[in-house]
Amino acid sequence: MLLRHLQTFAQIVDLGSITAAAERLHLSQPAVSRQLKSLESDVGARLCERRGHSVVPTQAGEIVYGYAQRVQSLERELHRQLASVSSPDAGDLTVACVDTIAIYTLPDLLAPFAHNHPAVRVRVRTGPIRLTVDRLLAHEADVALTTVPVQSPRVTCRPLFDDPVALVATPGFAADLPDEIEAMDLEQLPVIAYELGTHFRSFVDAALEERGIHPRVTMEFDGHEAVREVVGHGLGVAFVPESTVRADISHGRLRRLQIRGIPDLRRTTCLLVPRDVTPSPTADLFLSAVLARFPQAD
Repeated sequence: MLLRHLQTFAQIVDLGSITAAAERLHLSQPAVSRQLKSLESDVGARLCERRGHSVVPTQAGEIVYGYAQRVQSLERELHRQLASVSSPDAGDLTVACVDTIAIYTLPDLLAPFAHNHPAVRVRVRTGPIRLTVDRLLAHEADVALTTVPVQSPRVTCRPLFDDPVALVATPGFAADLPDEIEAMDLEQLPVIAYELGTHFRSFVDAALEERGIHPRVTMEFDGHEAVREVVGHGLGVAFVPESTVRADISHGRLRRLQIRGIPDLRRTTCLLVPRDVTPSPTADLFLSAVLARFPQAD
């Protein structure tokens, strides 16, 4: 079984066409068909079938396609490793992280790193925590940054810093509230919340539910920026990661509210690296920079 046959098969599945795969690979259609037949002979199963105008994988094809993707991922990792060995200061670095970190934490890490290593090409891929971890485990990223610790035998997880959860409102909205809000009063205030099902919403709801508190949610959004902007228009209060509003609090646009009856809530930003792959020299440069910024994590 040749690597190029797996690559060709993956292109056929991705494009749904032998003709399109041939064009993408700059091969003739008969050459692509021969590679497919050779792969089918190697695995002893039919891998594709035609449905209408498209070519789709059979059940055996789905299995082979999954492995073909993994093989291609490992091939890309091999090339990255080899390139960075010869020139780590000019290699590639892929960072997977959640949106909050990409917006509010990563820029402060990447600015000095890019200054010290200007030839390194950095790619940032954002998404929910589960997708972030999946990308790391699939070797689609060199390192990952999450807002919660991740327990897995396949990753090394280093806590970097705690990000407190803050209850905020505009100074104008806060002027009508007592200096210290009773937790139960949240049931009377309009709360701007993150969308149900998001990790942050579940984290906050669980802490409130434990104390029998059911906030009056008047608006829900699926991103930190939207929540921050709506609260900034004086439409209610919101629980947010402090890192997302630190500048707003510093400039007086938002005010952190004191609340009685709820324990100190905080999430832990963590650095993840896979256990089954030795970091490339380029990734090592970034890891060293992060650990120098947060020496307590080393």
